[in-house]
Amino acid sequence: MLKKTLMASAVITGLTGCVIKEDVVCTPDTRVDIETAEIQIPSSENMKVVVLPVDIDFENSASKKIQSAMRNALETQIDETGANLVDRKIANKVKGEIKLAEQSGRLSTKGVPIADYAIITEVTHADLSTSFSERRTYKNDDGETVEIAPSCSYDFDVEAVAKVVVLPSMEVVKRIKLEGDEYSSTETNNSRCPVSNATYGSMAAKAAAEAVNYSTELNKMLAASAPVLEMRQCEAGTQVRIAMGKNQKIKPGSDILFSNAMKSMEGETEIHPIGEGYVVNNEQNAVTNKYSWVVIDEEVSLKVKKGTISKVDASSIDCPLLDPSCHVENLKNEF
Repeated sequence: MLKKTLMASAVITGLTGCVIKEDVVCTPDTRVDIETAEIQIPSSENMKVVVLPVDIDFENSASKKIQSAMRNALETQIDETGANLVDRKIANKVKGEIKLAEQSGRLSTKGVPIADYAIITEVTHADLSTSFSERRTYKNDDGETVEIAPSCSYDFDVEAVAKVVVLPSMEVVKRIKLEGDEYSSTETNNSRCPVSNATYGSMAAKAAAEAVNYSTELNKMLAASAPVLEMRQCEAGTQVRIAMGKNQKIKPGSDILFSNAMKSMEGETEIHPIGEGYVVNNEQNAVTNKYSWVVIDEEVSLKVKKGTISKVDASSIDCPLLDPSCHVENLKNEF
């Protein structure tokens, strides 16, 4: 929200004829002392995730394409969070071991740990529905007769459940329902609405990929996080340096959420949000391999400590400009 507000102000300033300056990073001589947080939460830098082959326990001629498309989408999404993705060959080898551990309740701890989390996914529904529309006519506002050709509509729906499991305890920390569909239509006089194997497989794969790509739950859970290292204050505003950068796929302009960890009376660690900011929007020195500079407002600056948790805001989908259905999903996620 902070970034959007500042960007709107910049647009207004531009319309009034004033010069809009590019975001700059405050210089080292503007550093200010800040309190150190009592509770330090480690960064996600070394987090490893293994994506198991996708299961589908019913007959479908496009099952392999559905499984492949969904797994590819899951791996891409996890890689974009900055997490370390376990090699697919290793994932294939340990699938049986992890699935067996699901039943026993614990994975063997012998040898090198495979990962921190496993993603176990099962397709629960995959089906193509068709409908035929007869030729029809209507009169437009000018009194002209308009003819609508007969056509067939095709809608492929895919549903799945992805479980995020902690290793080696096998504790399920998140269940994510995935839903995707692919729609198409074509003019035809054939009321049976036939479809080729190639078209069927293509629609199935696209629906499976959409089921993953249109969900933000996995992104939000595995989003890169790291502690605040320092604060600077200059004419450009208040900025904090956070311990994550290009290695965690941080980009200029990225929205960042901040939280403080506190101990409850029972000794449990609680996480309390304190506000948000955005990565300084320049390509020169705002983001390095290991750290980034984030703009924050005065209210947040009064609560930030050395060790405050910063986390990428992954609540929205990065939509292609000409993908209206994706933008609709983003609007849904805001409510």
